[in-house]
Amino acid sequence: MAAPAQDDSAAQQEGHPLRYLIVAVVTLASFLEGLDASIITVSLPDMMGNLDASLEQISWVSNGYLLANVIIIPMTGWLAQLFGRKRYFNGSLILFTISSLMCGLSGSLGEIVFWRVMQGIGGGALVATAQAIIYEVFPPREHARAMSLWGLGLMVGPAMGPAIGGYITGILSWPWIFYVSVPFGIIAVVCVALVVPDTKYKEKVKKMDIQGLLLLTFAIGSLQYILVQQQSLPWGFLERGWILSFLCVSSFIMFVIRELNVPYPVVDLRILKNLQFTACCIFSFMQALCTLAIVFVTPMLLIDLMGFSAFETGMIMFPVAAGTGISMYIAGKVAHRVNPYVLILVGLGIFFFAMYKYSYFSVDTPKADLYLPFLLRGIGLGVIFVPLNALAVADLRPEQQANACGLLNLTRQFGSGVGIVIAATVLGQVQANFQNVLGNAVEPDDPASIVAMSNLKRYFLDEGVAADTADLWSLKAIEIITDGWASSLAFERIFALFGISLACVIPLMLLMRKRPDPGKPAAAKH
Repeated sequence: MAAPAQDDSAAQQEGHPLRYLIVAVVTLASFLEGLDASIITVSLPDMMGNLDASLEQISWVSNGYLLANVIIIPMTGWLAQLFGRKRYFNGSLILFTISSLMCGLSGSLGEIVFWRVMQGIGGGALVATAQAIIYEVFPPREHARAMSLWGLGLMVGPAMGPAIGGYITGILSWPWIFYVSVPFGIIAVVCVALVVPDTKYKEKVKKMDIQGLLLLTFAIGSLQYILVQQQSLPWGFLERGWILSFLCVSSFIMFVIRELNVPYPVVDLRILKNLQFTACCIFSFMQALCTLAIVFVTPMLLIDLMGFSAFETGMIMFPVAAGTGISMYIAGKVAHRVNPYVLILVGLGIFFFAMYKYSYFSVDTPKADLYLPFLLRGIGLGVIFVPLNALAVADLRPEQQANACGLLNLTRQFGSGVGIVIAATVLGQVQANFQNVLGNAVEPDDPASIVAMSNLKRYFLDEGVAADTADLWSLKAIEIITDGWASSLAFERIFALFGISLACVIPLMLLMRKRPDPGKPAAAKH
């Protein structure tokens, strides 16, 4: 009777014989998902012109993808049980690849938003399910190394997105940023079918929790919509913004109560009783919030304020991807010998120093001074990622890991969406405040303003401009200069704000008490 259990334990200690090929395949899928989440960043201006869309309308090309991700991710564990993990993973990859092709072929805003939602549904399953596959096919002593290899795709994909998108948009056109994923998606689909095994921890789904599924979809979908549209929603009593918020909160409360009391939940929230896992989820939420907020505003700084092209912006941001890849590889190599809490603190220190350097960026910053802070930010994020993921599952049973990976990646994706919304809102408000302050400082009777206007008028007159026109051009030049200063100061505040925000979650490390034990199988931890 003990022989089968001993065989399973021995197999778990050795791992799957093709585990490194498996991690390469699922890493490719995760890389494609992360790449498509950020590749459109520097291409949005071209898409706005070609699709005749406003800034608010074109934002749904990005927000639709994130919204679909946030809705599907918490259901990945349940759907993997319903369809089988391998079948669900490959089906999601097929949907993602087809949607990528259709995004490029779209001829209107409505079409591309629809296919981006479909792409988000397919892509949302790839990260969480890939992580669960890796934890199962690798023995516990190799989890950190496997996570570092897989994390290369997960972290380098979003980091390389702006660089690849800028390059493709510069030499071809924006539809090709979607076409580039198609051949690699086909390769990944074939490889998954050939080498990726199904889970050993199969659990038959007895009944579909339709009510829980609907409550979850409405709660998360409406919350993401409120965050994106909060500036345009009416917020008076019994108006649309207030009513939608009330329904969102009510749906979320009813969902939590239901999932804690039904034997077949869509999302097993009981796993959040593990304080270490919950702390890692909150930490990951804040890390993703700060990271994506910075990714969102950086192209605006480089393109709108500093005047770089889309291609130049992509190349300037490339060191982030390089730093992330290098640091994750090194972190995976040393993770089993170095205290994970030390690695996290080192990564945070590097990230904070990078944000300190970011806060001094301005319109006058030389191009050469941009590369080191970008490289340091990538290094810091890569060093944090590996030990944080290992700590998240260090105190969980193998059969809990699929659901845990879904929840962990939900917090990351939701943090990304919240970070983009907060960054856009805060940047606009801070920039408007600085424009107001600087505009009020330019007084007609102020000696400095009189000298500046006189110098500008003299310059335009020397260039052959008529006197009346020179006055108007001088005023416009003063307006442009003050707007540039206001934007520069706003970016400084944004980078400092998100650097400080990540520091606020450091106390959560006190709840991460169970260290990964490379010498024991995961099941033996309990």
